[in-house]
Amino acid sequence: MMIKMIFSIIIIICSTLVGEIYANAYRQRTNLLSQLILTLQMLETEIVYASTPLPYLLQSVAKRSKIEIAYLLEETAEILLKKEGYTFSEAWRKGIELAKNKSELRKEDIELLISLGNNLGNSDRDNQVKHIQLTMEELRRNYQEAIDLQHKNVKLYKSLGILGGIAIVVILF
Repeated sequence: MMIKMIFSIIIIICSTLVGEIYANAYRQRTNLLSQLILTLQMLETEIVYASTPLPYLLQSVAKRSKIEIAYLLEETAEILLKKEGYTFSEAWRKGIELAKNKSELRKEDIELLISLGNNLGNSDRDNQVKHIQLTMEELRRNYQEAIDLQHKNVKLYKSLGILGGIAIVVILF
């Protein structure tokens, strides 16, 4: 009887943790999108007030960014600093390819970033700022959608984890 009780508790705890893991992915995406918006604001500020070349500007902003975003910026800067003939757009795309597996960004977020990279470094300061602001607005929309999904799905996965564990215990014992 005591062994059944212990196994039941272990099963419920494990299934609850699985539910938490799935719920955490939604939390991480919202957090990452908010950090990405802040990073783009820093990038915009650096472009407006500093005359720093883009690779050094990216390194500077990366030092103040969340690790997933910093990785993208640092990879892009490294590609550009190697001077292998890549345009900013190509280096940015390569940086995104390297960084996308290490983050919770979705396809639509990545497409926005690729679009931003196509416009940075190719125009004057004012147009670059406009493109950054446009990208931030789109990311804010994605952020709001992510918050809505988070509110809906975090409860769902937590409940599914607990109830799934209870169902397994009932079926087995």
